[in-house]
Amino acid sequence: MPKQFCEKCGKETEHKEFIKQKPSAYGPGKKEQFKAFVDGLVSGYGGGGLAAIELIDRYVVCEACGHKKLENFGDEFK
Repeated sequence: MPKQFCEKCGKETEHKEFIKQKPSAYGPGKKEQFKAFVDGLVSGYGGGGLAAIELIDRYVVCEACGHKKLENFGDEFK
């Protein structure tokens, strides 16, 4: 596990990372879900798989106190 500075603890602690799917920009209805499916299909096909990276958030969690921090670094998260 990588050691990082925890803002809440105020010291270097072990951290783990996890990814979580971003909430959908489309509504809960069947028509909106179909639009989301088609949008994902088209962007996934045209982007060579990089579009899937845009649908997730990367978090790091301090193992000492449980503080969760969003860390979407790099061009692939923009």
